[in-house]
Amino acid sequence: MQNGFLTDTIPQSLKNSKLYDVVVIDLAGNYIFVNETFKNRFSFITDDFIGKHSFITTHPDEYHKIEDIVLKCLSHPQHCFPVEIRKHIENEEGYNWTQWEFSALLDKNQQPAGILCVGFDITRPEHNNMKLKEFKTQLTKTIESIPHPLLILDDKQTISYANAEFELVFGFSVNDILGEKLDLLFPEKYKLQYSKLFDNYINDEPKKLRLNNYRNFRTHNNETLTVGISLNSFKDDDKLNIIMIIEDLTLAKQNQDIIINQNNAFREIAWKHSHELRKPVANILGLSNLLELENIQSETNYKTISYLKDAANDLDLITQSIVKEASENEHIKFKKHKRNLF
Repeated sequence: MQNGFLTDTIPQSLKNSKLYDVVVIDLAGNYIFVNETFKNRFSFITDDFIGKHSFITTHPDEYHKIEDIVLKCLSHPQHCFPVEIRKHIENEEGYNWTQWEFSALLDKNQQPAGILCVGFDITRPEHNNMKLKEFKTQLTKTIESIPHPLLILDDKQTISYANAEFELVFGFSVNDILGEKLDLLFPEKYKLQYSKLFDNYINDEPKKLRLNNYRNFRTHNNETLTVGISLNSFKDDDKLNIIMIIEDLTLAKQNQDIIINQNNAFREIAWKHSHELRKPVANILGLSNLLELENIQSETNYKTISYLKDAANDLDLITQSIVKEASENEHIKFKKHKRNLF
């Protein structure tokens, strides 16, 4: 009799809804009414819901949430309380998302005697939201896995994102860098030049991948790093976003300078071999032809030997300079970046 009174208070049009699931549960949580829409949706669970506990259609993780909402309804019988609940899916793993409103049904004495629950399926938008969250998580993990510092800038060169590698290499925390201008990384003497380069990229149409090697950026500790930067961009709601990947080339530049210095040294050695060394050698060969072998003690021989001695000294000095130049560039060990595996 009590149950009939409670269900009679529900408009017949709502009971007959083809869109909304309409159920009534007693204070013990058992079904005392379900409409045809709800019954058809969850007929794979049971043929008869009346008298069965409402948890049979609900994901176990939602039990506590439902209990909390019921308590709110009993404490505030004049209010409706919204709640999202996961429901089982027929012959599938997973669950449906459903949106419900719970409210108390009052008996003749205006005391709570049951709970009216009106709901509908929101699986598609909720599922899409979950997929979007999963995609964002995957995208963030992908960006964070890039083994180089990465920044995202707007068209005002304001930093809106920095990955963990940036913090590690440059020493700025996310709080330090977000919302700051990119020129925070520029040494003072390069600020005008570098800002102009970025302005040119921002104003360039169409945008292209841009590579710039051997720029000097400063760290949080005011140390200078030689870096290579690559720029690319995308638009989000017509707002320009610039992706900047920064590669620390400090040691690579140092090693390149070593190679250049060695090449210059070897070029100097080759020049001395081909030019300076030939002069004393030619003198020695020429002077040796002037020696008078029949008259060893002749005045000509004394002068020739003196000239030969000078030429030999010149040859020795040049040879020493070549040996010194070669030895200074012989055993050079290239440094390896601490984060490189090979």
